[in-house]
Amino acid sequence: MLGRKAKKGAHLVNKNAKNPAPKPEKQIRKGRFPVVCGIAGGLFAVLLVGLIGFTYLYPNIFPGVTVGSIPVGGMNDEQAVSAVETQSAPLYQDADVSVTIYEKTYDIPVKSVLENVDAKQSVENARAVGRTGNPLQRVGQVVLALVGKGEAQIAATVDDAGLRKALGDIAAEALTKPVEPTWEIGEDTMTLHAGKPGVTFDSLLVEQTMTEKIRLMNFEPYAVDTTLTETPAINMDQIASAVIGDPVSATVSKEDGKTIVPEKAGVQFDLEEAKKIVGDGSAESYIIPIVKTPAKVTAADLKEKLFRDTLARTTTSLNEGNVPRTNNVRLASKAINGTILNPGDEFSYNGVVGERSEARGYKPAGAYANGKIIEEFGGGVCQPSSTLYMAVLRADLEVTERHNHSFTVSYTPLGEDATVDYGTLDFRFKNNTDYPVKVLAEQVGGQMVMTIIGTKTTDKSVKTRTEVLKTYTPETVEKKDTSMKVGQTRVDQTGITGYSTRTYKQITVNGQMSEVLANSSSYVKRDKIVYVGTIEPEKPKEDTTAKPNTDAQTQPDAGADPEKAD
Repeated sequence: MLGRKAKKGAHLVNKNAKNPAPKPEKQIRKGRFPVVCGIAGGLFAVLLVGLIGFTYLYPNIFPGVTVGSIPVGGMNDEQAVSAVETQSAPLYQDADVSVTIYEKTYDIPVKSVLENVDAKQSVENARAVGRTGNPLQRVGQVVLALVGKGEAQIAATVDDAGLRKALGDIAAEALTKPVEPTWEIGEDTMTLHAGKPGVTFDSLLVEQTMTEKIRLMNFEPYAVDTTLTETPAINMDQIASAVIGDPVSATVSKEDGKTIVPEKAGVQFDLEEAKKIVGDGSAESYIIPIVKTPAKVTAADLKEKLFRDTLARTTTSLNEGNVPRTNNVRLASKAINGTILNPGDEFSYNGVVGERSEARGYKPAGAYANGKIIEEFGGGVCQPSSTLYMAVLRADLEVTERHNHSFTVSYTPLGEDATVDYGTLDFRFKNNTDYPVKVLAEQVGGQMVMTIIGTKTTDKSVKTRTEVLKTYTPETVEKKDTSMKVGQTRVDQTGITGYSTRTYKQITVNGQMSEVLANSSSYVKRDKIVYVGTIEPEKPKEDTTAKPNTDAQTQPDAGADPEKAD
């Protein structure tokens, strides 16, 4: 009994112990976990060994691998090369590679800089997936390929010349110096835009980067690192100098006589007020109030009325048989013909005709020089200048330089000649009309013709009137010639009458005539010089038969004819 009680007490003590013994059922469940882990570990080891074996023994490109977006998994090299060759073109045919420089993006067509796709290298890139690194890294690559993350780069050959040209075109626009402020003229305001900084970048680095991107068929946009230079400040004084001005009418191109150069409106604005509006110049744009004045002649108006009227036409006569002089007149006329003067332009005879030299085809002919008639290259070119002066008077254009000859000339009325001498004396006039004028010059047969065409705005007509203030009559001066007999004469110099004149333009507009002084001219006289013989004839011997003396006779005129000179 005692023994039983002791056992019972012992049982009670164990029941109250802090760490009672586990029940038999629970011990059995907990013992299963190591078994499960062992099985899982074994399976993983088997799987890992299998994957490693697959990785090292699989002969083709691993499943799931792509070249770009071209699937080549499971293919051998030959099959993969064929796939890349046939499926790569659509990937870049219409693709662009973008280059962003500062604030602008430029698109380069890939096909313009891609020479071809390197299919073999692309396949080598695909075959390398799962075949680099340690075993675990290789297995990882194979697994990623199986889940769609095994993309290999397409390899391409770059067209270096094409890429260099494309980047050169971009650099020509993108590599910029600082841009000065600009402005736009509206009807009653001027919009002023702040300047822009200059943009610079490493062109060689851009070319290298783009070459690599295209080689790898990487068409992701490329933002170029740029360096900006300081933005130019807004100088309102300079802008005012460029903008403020009177209106300018439309003009015509002097090159072709047809192209119309548009008009420009006059612009005025308050400079001090504009400076206040701009302030510190930190904004991107500003609005400046202006007063705009339209041009008198617009492009549309000029196109309709250009060269539609004959303003004046004059003709002088010449001796076509004097070949050297006629040659000179023709050359000068050719140089003048077609000359266009826009409103305000000045014509210079020497500037248009140029030097009268042998090298330029001019011949020696009679000309006035220092009160004498001499032979010089270009003799006769005063006839075109004088004929043109006559037309200028009748077209009522503004004469700015004109000189009369020292002696009168036969081909123009008194007061309507214009002598020229290259380097010293010029004939110049301005187009003081509102429209362009054109000078037409030609030597036709025995005539020198000048025509000025332009645009008439009124019914104005011009005539000339010359009054003679004084006349200087030449004298006959006799000189002795000891080589001639008494009674014989020789004219050494012809006489030319001198004059002091005033020439007026009689201008009639709407029936009202006014008279304006055109010029005052002074022509010197030239005395006639006659040589007379001094040798006394021998006394005849006494002879019953008287014979008449036939030795005395008048020699031909040796003086130059002023009509043959300028």
